[in-house]
Parts: sequence; C-alpha cells; structure tokens
Amino acid sequence: MAGDWIKVQHVTPDKPEVWQIADRLGIDPDAVVGKLIRVWIWADQQTTGGTCNAPSVTKALLDRVAGVTQFCAAMIDAGWLEETETGIEFRNFDRHNGTSAKKRAQGSNRAAASRNRNANVTHEALQKRYQRREEKRRDNIGDASASCVEPAKQAATPAARKPAWLICEDIAEAYCTFQTNGTVKEWLLPYSKLDEWRRAFPGVNVEQEVNRARQWLIDNRDRRKTCSGMLKFLNTWLTKAQNDGRTAGIRSGGRGQAVGRAEQRERRHAAAFRQVFGDDDTAEESGPGTCQIVQRKIGDGTDTARGAHVDGSIDDLPF
Repeated sequence: MAGDWIKVQHVTPDKPEVWQIADRLGIDPDAVVGKLIRVWIWADQQTTGGTCNAPSVTKALLDRVAGVTQFCAAMIDAGWLEETETGIEFRNFDRHNGTSAKKRAQGSNRAAASRNRNANVTHEALQKRYQRREEKRRDNIGDASASCVEPAKQAATPAARKPAWLICEDIAEAYCTFQTNGTVKEWLLPYSKLDEWRRAFPGVNVEQEVNRARQWLIDNRDRRKTCSGMLKFLNTWLTKAQNDGRTAGIRSGGRGQAVGRAEQRERRHAAAFRQVFGDDDTAEESGPGTCQIVQRKIGDGTDTARGAHVDGSIDDLPF
C-alpha cells in the first residue's frame, strides 16, 4: 500500500540519542538504529499519531518488539518516548510519520519532480529549434526560385543564426548559470565575459558582484529576467556598483585599493582646517584632555580663536 513506509533521516545513525541508547544497553549503535526502525514501524501500524493509550501497551511490550530488555526505558531517557498517565507516547511522531507527515513528504517529492521536468529545456534543444526554423525558411525560398536558378550558381547554405543572448553553450566554459524566465530556464555566463567586464569596470570586483546578482535573482523569483535580458541586467548591475564605489580589493594584501569615503572626508576636513588656520597655528591647552585654544590673525588682522576638541569638533570662542 502507498502508506506502508516510514520516514528516516540520513543523520539518524549519528544522532546523540542513538549513541546514548547504545552506551546504556551496551550494544552497537547500528543495532540501535535497526531496533528503532522496528519500534517506529510497529508504532506506525498500531497507534494513532504515535500515542499508545491502550493499557496493554507497556514498556515490556515495546522491549519485546525491539528484542532488547530496557530498550523502552532507554528511549524514554533519550527523550524519544514519554510515559504519561494514559500510556506511552512517541514524541514528535507526526512531524516525520503519520498520515499528514507522509502526505507532506510525498507532496514535496512531486513538486521537486515537476520542477525537474520543467527544467529539461536545454540550450541544445533550443538551438535545434532555431535551426529547424531556418531550414524551413530556406526551403520555402528555394521552392519559389528553383525554376529560374541553375544548380551550379546556387549559393552555399548559410549557417543558422544564433540569438544574440546565446554567448555560451558549453557548461565547461561557463563561470556560473543564472535561472531565467521564459522558455529557456537557464542562461550560461562564460569566463570570457568576466574578462571583458574587468576591463570595462576596473574599480569593481566583478566576480563578487556577479555572485550578488545571481543570488538576488534566486531570492526574487518573480523578478527574474529572460535570457535576452540577462546581459543588460548584469551591465546595469555592474555600472551601479562602479558608481556606488563598491571597489575591488587587492587580492595579495586583502585591503581595497581605493580610499574609503570616510577617509576621504577626513582628508577634506583636515585640508580645510589647514587652509583657515595654516600650519603655524599656536595652541594653548585650556584643560587636561578637554580642548585646545587655536588662535591666529587672519583677514584684516582681527584676533580669532576656536576651541579644538579631542574628538575633532571646533567651537568659536568670544575673544
């Protein structure tokens, strides 16, 4: 029958609860996994949602099902069984088994299979479709002009024209793939295109930005592009990264070549300060660690003074 199965995770043999039961009973952990599966199968057949409310269901009965004395007590200590006033209950049984859990698992498998079938449209199949269309067009032209053109003067058949967006057909030459909308569900980006973009956008870490754009399309399924729009989308993305100042780093040292915005701002402030007060300003401390009085005659010779704090702020002082 369709429901005659149970769900077991790949990580079950390595779970700490399995090793705890094995240490308590003095048996091999693989043997514990096998006996757990036997107990879970019995629960799937004989209980409703993993709850044993019948008085006849005792720890001794589950020990006989497993074939090991004290196996039920070890499961209780591990947290996989709970002894209540009404009987014995399998904790979180409906999460992985039971009717509703099995329906969820089967639904997930059907959805995955459907996605795989929809993704079977390959670049090779698309190329064949364009080639058949071109051959049909040439055949129609040839039938109309065959009566007046000598065979010796007929031109060689041109090759089928590839669409402009098809810049890579071999997965071995592709840096990565992008999920797209439309008939073709996948678009290949070749390494050669990355070389072009590195020359066109010298201040951008091209690989990093391409990976960001790829992840953005994965996360925003409803805003994915068609194959014909991928080059425009990536060029726009890299142009924005260049304008925003997301610059590439020096791979050998790990620091960015370009000066950060904060550092540039500090340099502008320092240059403006020197332009107003000059390099020969006189400073007089007005208090320990609080402020310095910077005084200089500027303009028409009027005394001006400002308080320069340690944190970089400047206050006008009434002299």
